[in-house]
Amino acid sequence: MNHALRVMLLVAVTVLAAGAVQAQGSRQAAVVEDLAGKVAGVEVFDFLEPGKTIALPAGARLVLGYMQSCMRETITGAGSVTIGESGSRVTGARLQQEQLKCAAANQLAQGQAGKSAAMVFRGQPGSGRKKAEIPQPSAVLMYTAPVFAVAQPGQLTIERLDVAETVQVFQVSGKLFDYGKTGKKLDAGGYYRVELNGRTAVFHISLDAGEGSGPLLLRLVRF
Repeated sequence: MNHALRVMLLVAVTVLAAGAVQAQGSRQAAVVEDLAGKVAGVEVFDFLEPGKTIALPAGARLVLGYMQSCMRETITGAGSVTIGESGSRVTGARLQQEQLKCAAANQLAQGQAGKSAAMVFRGQPGSGRKKAEIPQPSAVLMYTAPVFAVAQPGQLTIERLDVAETVQVFQVSGKLFDYGKTGKKLDAGGYYRVELNGRTAVFHISLDAGEGSGPLLLRLVRF
């Protein structure tokens, strides 16, 4: 192998390795649901990557939601917390874990995300939509008040897909938009499309969804 070819291969391998590291580093495993005390480096509604370490002072309280495992953790007291893929490694502090019931539904939805498959829905009598094709949802929510991850301020719209309803429009900013704070709720069993700054997602409210607000992981839509 000549020198020039060897250099080209080395450059290619380096670029691929750098891309892999960047992709790995961009994974977001957990979201900060609640925070009490002076904790450096994190804020409420931050999305955290595996490997991040958080130092908790005495009297601190940190609530994390893990998106892959649907595990909700409450960590209190002085200690160290290292973010993992599906749960935290905690030293010193007290760890309480709660397994939420969203995992199976959301894994099913995520497995369909990005596919062209659609469901054929026969609307309710008088709904104005006798038959419509609805994309597979990317999230199945267990409460009727969704929370939307917001990357940039803009005009957020929510459109009902299975029943003809007026499109809802909101001006939003911040990291998350909590629909529950509007005083409204969506319908259990409904299919909806949300759009913000050209990004869209389809989500489904479970037929047995709870009323209003609940744990963030059971209401979160990312798009």
